[in-house]
Amino acid sequence: MPTAGRLIGALCFAILGLLIAILTVPLFEEGKSPGFWFPLCFLAGVWAGWVVVGPKTGGGFSASVGISLTGVAIQVFWILFLMSGYDMIRKSMRRAYDGPVEAVINIFEIGGTYAIQFATFEVIATVLVGGVVAGLFTEFFSRIYPH
Repeated sequence: MPTAGRLIGALCFAILGLLIAILTVPLFEEGKSPGFWFPLCFLAGVWAGWVVVGPKTGGGFSASVGISLTGVAIQVFWILFLMSGYDMIRKSMRRAYDGPVEAVINIFEIGGTYAIQFATFEVIATVLVGGVVAGLFTEFFSRIYPH
């Protein structure tokens, strides 16, 4: 059921996803991000705001901080996981793995590499502060326009 909390959560976390994408583009090797990087970050934000944060609004502003940090952590996880899965599929098409288990395990190794590569002060601060601000906006609008 669409609510103001879900709508504003999806919108705020989508904007946060775009900010993450903008900040991380120069951190890719050779400064070249894949063509789907912006849509991936945007859609992960929409999903996190709509499914994770939006339905849990209404518990107060202090609770919304925790919920929003959970939402942004899930958003970052899905961005890294899907990007790593894409890289794993690209490698597997070149027959870089001996079997499917090795390929699946490599998803997490690639994700860890991306996490370290993107772990700059600007990105981490944007994720944390942006997540809290997005959560507070979501809580504010869910109180103004309840179900």
